[in-house]
Amino acid sequence: MDSPFIFDKSVTGRSFAGRRSDCNSLAGIVTHGQNAVIWGPPKSGKMSVVRQTLVNLKTSGHNPILCEVDLMNVRKPELFLRRFAGSVIKAVATAPEEMAEISSTYLGGTSLVFDEGLYLETGQLFQGSFPLSQEECREIIELPYRMAGLRNNDVIVVLREFQNIDSEEGEELFRTMQDVMLRHKDAPAPFCSFVLIGSRANAMESIFRRRKFFWNIVERIELSDPTPYELSEYVMRGFTLGGKVIDKDQIQGVCNLFRNSLWHINHFFFICDCLSKGYINENTFRDALSCLISVHEPEFQRIVDDLTSFQIRLLRAVIDGVVKFSTTEVIEKYALNSSANVKRLKDALMKKEVLRFNDKDEPEILDPLFEYWLRQFYFGDSGK
Repeated sequence: MDSPFIFDKSVTGRSFAGRRSDCNSLAGIVTHGQNAVIWGPPKSGKMSVVRQTLVNLKTSGHNPILCEVDLMNVRKPELFLRRFAGSVIKAVATAPEEMAEISSTYLGGTSLVFDEGLYLETGQLFQGSFPLSQEECREIIELPYRMAGLRNNDVIVVLREFQNIDSEEGEELFRTMQDVMLRHKDAPAPFCSFVLIGSRANAMESIFRRRKFFWNIVERIELSDPTPYELSEYVMRGFTLGGKVIDKDQIQGVCNLFRNSLWHINHFFFICDCLSKGYINENTFRDALSCLISVHEPEFQRIVDDLTSFQIRLLRAVIDGVVKFSTTEVIEKYALNSSANVKRLKDALMKKEVLRFNDKDEPEILDPLFEYWLRQFYFGDSGK
């Protein structure tokens, strides 16, 4: 993608804006053998923070082994454990013979058997779908700690979309992971650290804050917003590279609209870059916003089509600025039926990752572009 505004993948270096404190916090955690958790809406920059932190560590002379496991299409603990074990072994070994030796030495007491033919055909080390015992689970979770000792090097295990394995069976897996992490909490170097990442913010909040799994075992990194100065400098530098000019006040207006969401900001200015030849003016902004809405509108329409009439009315109340939904006046005005129904509606919209509520129980629509679409098109004059 020949543009300074990258939105289709995680970024580092000049394309990484702000969040230095987040990287410093994460670096401090993993270099001391502790564990971290990061959650936020999709494309909120979680993996960019992880990758920039690794770049910073390598620059400072610290070169840990990275094991990254993507759980996007994983729901069952037994599938997770096989993928996890295979990913850990592939992080420290390259040849099938070495993989087989590590598997035999460190997982010989489990029912996982390295299949070289499967590996050469699919890239996966272990097959099967039968459940594994708690003791087998424990041996598998111990694997990265043992690999740190084998290679005499720190290991960082990044589990992406961690919330996907949350279920009744997943809770047993969580407890085993907790026990293993706790046992190694104050172990000497070389360290193994877990970085747990989730894009379903409310689901992650349920795991780590409401049900308190991994309590005092993992430290949360709350993603910070880049400062207005950092964002302005980042955007202006991007346009300057192409010989283009943009006004700082215009940049700030865009950042406010998208609530500093770097994914939306990068996508928006990527479109502006494609549409312009010199000065970025208001017409360019209008055309870029129209393009961006057009890209996301089918997704937004699917979201509202999946909502009940009650849920739509509660969402309308949020757009209208309501923060207390159980008052008689609000219930009657928006036909929400009862305070008990209001609680059910809030829970449903949180489960669907449409809304979140802060510590004061005030609502926020997770996606700022979706909020804009609701305000301007679905509930606003543009949608009539």
